[in-house]
Amino acid sequence: MIAAAVGAAATSCSGPPSAMTPDVRSFAQACAAIEQDIASDAADTTIASTGRPRLYQHGRPVTHAILLLHGFTNAPQQFDELARALYARGGNVFVPRIPHHGKKDRLTQDLDSLSVAELQGFSQRAYELARLLGSRTTVLGLSLGGTLTMWLAQTRAVDLAIPIAPFLMPYGWTRARGGAAMRVAQVMPDFYWWWDVRVRENTRPIYAYPGYPIHALAQITFLGDAIFDLASRQKPLARRCTLVSNVDDPGINNDVSRALLRAWQQHGAPYHDLLLHNLGQPRHDIIDPTTFPAARTLVYPKLTALAMS
Repeated sequence: MIAAAVGAAATSCSGPPSAMTPDVRSFAQACAAIEQDIASDAADTTIASTGRPRLYQHGRPVTHAILLLHGFTNAPQQFDELARALYARGGNVFVPRIPHHGKKDRLTQDLDSLSVAELQGFSQRAYELARLLGSRTTVLGLSLGGTLTMWLAQTRAVDLAIPIAPFLMPYGWTRARGGAAMRVAQVMPDFYWWWDVRVRENTRPIYAYPGYPIHALAQITFLGDAIFDLASRQKPLARRCTLVSNVDDPGINNDVSRALLRAWQQHGAPYHDLLLHNLGQPRHDIIDPTTFPAARTLVYPKLTALAMS
């Protein structure tokens, strides 16, 4: 029911989530667990309202349970409009907050404690909750959310994984060169890097962080390494996967994402890719309508059709 969904969306999610409790085995229990996290974050004065997760649910299990995972330094608000569209199409939609994101202080250094293990635990718990919301589970994520989607595709029996522009390696860096640089960066003193040095803290959207500690970026690439390592040895568990890439993405190396897709295909996984063209000027975030209004007409219809297939 819409009122319940909007009410849930008005609250938010806790910090580093604990492991799933063994008794969370039903739709009602999953909703209660999510709402408990939401209430915990609502009571946290450091979390912005735009950083709170959203649960849009119809009051019962439905066919499509959809988990949406936001990008690095962004917040659940990034996916809110798409979440509402998927809910309107009949899905139960969960948009959690990735640990250390969504703070009121946009210049927070909290991301410097982000770790591979924490990201793995967060994504696995979010999936275990989301899958109880319906009979088919779709995981869709952008950038860091895309990397987490790939981790879940490798390690969980997701019905459909849709990684969008997954952050495995920055634009212009190969896995060999970039991986070496990230390993060096990880042992150096941490430092903060602006997304756009021309405007610094004035980047948009206003609820996303304008920069990041380099150690956090390194951890995300190490998560990518963990996926590649598993992919070299075993078939991924997701039943279906469509990798979505923007041909004009200035933020990530699309070739690295496609290399992981090929590794999966070599194991016989029936996975595909969707390369988006003609989205205007080069951009990495092709989801957030506050910075890319054309996402509503150029991207959302494609993603909605995929997620509800």
